[in-house]
Amino acid sequence: MRTIDSKLAVRFATAVFSASLPLLGGCASTAPAPRAARPAAPAPLLQRFASEPAPTPRFLDPERGRKLRAAASDVQAMAQRTAERERLPALALGVVIDEELAIQKVTGVRDVTLGGAVDEHTRFRIGSITKALTAAAILRLRDEGRLSIDVPAARYLPALAGVVYPTRDSRPMTVRDLLTHSSGLPRLGVFSPASTARDVTEREILATLDGFGLESAPGTETSYSNLGYSLLGLLVGRAAGVPYRRYMNDALLAPLGMRDAAWEASQVPAGALASPHVRGVGSAVTPIQPWRLGASESTAGLYASLADMGRFIGLQLAAWPARDAPEAGALRRSTVRESHMMARNGSAFPAAGGADGPGLGWHVREDCDLGHVVFHNGLIDGYSASVMVLPQRGVGVVALANVAGADLESLNTRVLGRLQATDALVARVVPPSPSVRRAAQAVASVIGRARTDLLDRRLRPGWFPEDHLASLRQELRDVGSRVGACALDGSAMVESATSARFGLRCERGALSVAVRVDTSPDPLITSFSVEEQTGAIAWEGLRPRARPSRCR
Repeated sequence: MRTIDSKLAVRFATAVFSASLPLLGGCASTAPAPRAARPAAPAPLLQRFASEPAPTPRFLDPERGRKLRAAASDVQAMAQRTAERERLPALALGVVIDEELAIQKVTGVRDVTLGGAVDEHTRFRIGSITKALTAAAILRLRDEGRLSIDVPAARYLPALAGVVYPTRDSRPMTVRDLLTHSSGLPRLGVFSPASTARDVTEREILATLDGFGLESAPGTETSYSNLGYSLLGLLVGRAAGVPYRRYMNDALLAPLGMRDAAWEASQVPAGALASPHVRGVGSAVTPIQPWRLGASESTAGLYASLADMGRFIGLQLAAWPARDAPEAGALRRSTVRESHMMARNGSAFPAAGGADGPGLGWHVREDCDLGHVVFHNGLIDGYSASVMVLPQRGVGVVALANVAGADLESLNTRVLGRLQATDALVARVVPPSPSVRRAAQAVASVIGRARTDLLDRRLRPGWFPEDHLASLRQELRDVGSRVGACALDGSAMVESATSARFGLRCERGALSVAVRVDTSPDPLITSFSVEEQTGAIAWEGLRPRARPSRCR
């Protein structure tokens, strides 16, 4: 193989999940918050948009949806076996494909003593998955200009001024720190977070903060904190000027169509609640009374149905990919995507292969097989829940059970493995942008020709020293003398909006050309390389961008 290469090499690689974040019950506000004057929304920033929008990633297989849905019977059988093996009173499993609850299995009884069939509208408590909704409320308030997530949280909750920082150089705890479990707060506060007899109050929660010691300096460590999300629920009420529940219902649950959602068991219609259960001696399962979380419900309090959770997962999937279409959801698509990215050091970025960490209300991992995975589990007072979302693949799975300690994450992982076996659980592929394709065509057009004017006009001035450019021209003529005239063959491997590798079909062989262009209004070439293939090109059609991985 011979290679002609310009100053910059174009590199291509591969992608990566697993594990879970231990979750428990948690907390948010039911007491009316003091009505704050609503600040005027900031003037919208002026943004300029590309005249040539970036190509929208797409699924290439027209049979993808049918193939995934064809696994329904196997998925349903997995759910049934799990319910029987783990002696779950009731189990609700759903697979969302392209925003539709496409596969579901609901089995068991609402109560082992009283019986009662379950269906897709039976309410289960989702536990700490509530945190993803609380984070969504914070981000919506941020988008509305009512708070900033990068200022000290004490600006909105003055009681936080009473916490004790571990070192004198600790910076103030921010709202973002609370969202990403990096505030230094421990898992639980010193107030009783739950009771079957009474609600914890906002005053009780805030009163415990005076002299409360942080475990670490904010922003330096990740430590899962129900207390932090209890405070975020109070913060929602302060910033919105209405109680937490009201804002959640009006701003998120109703727009999402989560009609079955409730904050207390008493709000669920008769015959619609899956009673909480605990395991006793010898795996006996016994009904219990649900915990009352009161002002700490923002961490784990929501009751929802399988139908509700299908709509919530649909919101997550609808945010991808980035595109020009009008906004239509309860949250901006860019905000939902932001919540799916690993958050660290005040910025968001995709997880590297094998890495995992907090997003904004979610946990994020890059899996060796499944790619970008966004997930959360829930465990509280007789309920278990698990959600996994594959944003780049347009699929999510949710499992709900009315007994504590059910291993639903393993069930969801097996379900995704079965879907992957269809060969249709694939990531979207980014087609090459017109400017990158034109650049590749310019290179192809001069291979074997004496004159290289067409290519020269597409090169960024100053990026190619004349002596180097003369050598490149001669190499292009030499390779052309061996393979003859060439043209793009339709195959491409895209690295970014400005970089891709294309296959070339030639008169006497095959080449591939990698090009990179700049982002000027008339994009010009800043790098290109041509490789001579010894046989047929090893890839056909569009291929997804590969990313560095620690999975090898």
